[in-house]
Amino acid sequence: MSTFRGQVAALYAVVIVAVVGAIALGSDVAVMYVNWLHVQKVADAAALAGANYLTGYAFTGTAASGCSALSDDAKKVACTYASDNGLAPASLTISEPSGTSIRVLAQQSGLPYYFWKVLGLSTYSVAASATAAAGGPIKTVTQGLFPVGLQCTSPCSLSSLDPGQSVSFGQKFVGGLAPGNWQWLDPTGGSGGGDSALAAAIQSGASASFSVGGSIQSEPGNKGKSGPVKSALSSRLNSCNSISDPCTSGGGNPDNIPPNDPCLVVVPAVDYHGCNGNCSLTIEGFALIYLEPSTTTSTNINGCFVQAIAPNSIAGSGAPGLGALQVPTLTQ
Repeated sequence: MSTFRGQVAALYAVVIVAVVGAIALGSDVAVMYVNWLHVQKVADAAALAGANYLTGYAFTGTAASGCSALSDDAKKVACTYASDNGLAPASLTISEPSGTSIRVLAQQSGLPYYFWKVLGLSTYSVAASATAAAGGPIKTVTQGLFPVGLQCTSPCSLSSLDPGQSVSFGQKFVGGLAPGNWQWLDPTGGSGGGDSALAAAIQSGASASFSVGGSIQSEPGNKGKSGPVKSALSSRLNSCNSISDPCTSGGGNPDNIPPNDPCLVVVPAVDYHGCNGNCSLTIEGFALIYLEPSTTTSTNINGCFVQAIAPNSIAGSGAPGLGALQVPTLTQ
């Protein structure tokens, strides 16, 4: 019996050594995975950050050391973001496979083994890559549409909507094209709601979803004389950020416009030709407008075209480029 117990004890000793060794080696594998996951997440985020600057933004911040010599702003931003999150610029390879995409290859070297050192191994490397595409022109606005129609004769194109170009809404009869209309639109998608619904959409954006090629109803009458409309427009303009007006200081440059600035609005481009009173209009596209609080009244809304990311939107092939862009997306 004692001999049997001794054999079992010896077997247990061998098994325990094997189990402890496996746990130790497995711990190194777990640490390797965590390190790789960090590098992958930083590469993803860096690519997305850089993709924002493929569409006309200019990088006005300070590039990280080792990033300033890169060829364009998109690469500088991606490099700086990765550097700020623990990856050395020298470990990055940043390229632009196309004019609308950016690829970040990141590698972290010299990471130490802990338990695998018993096998003669000391350090290892992990690598990850990510490709992001700039957001294209938007096809659908899921919520937040500002309820005025931008007159743009079909087929609407960017040739007449250059960033920085001024625009004015609220013209009586839309310059003679639409008797009874002052460019206001029904923000409910056709269910009506009158002045109260219009005022709510002016202040906070329409809750309905609209798409290129779909229809939107005109809202006839001089709503600018309505108390709720005046109050809603004033409230929105008074809540805009205090920034340098892009309409007078940079040709529609969106660099200093916060994404949530209430003066940054998406409006549908429609053709009012032949519209008399209440009518259905086809949405030609979506334009991004910066409203000018200092020159806007309840019956005359002034602003300019800008090109920037539009929240609550979906990009679509074939949508005209009128300045409103969807957020970048990872493609690989």
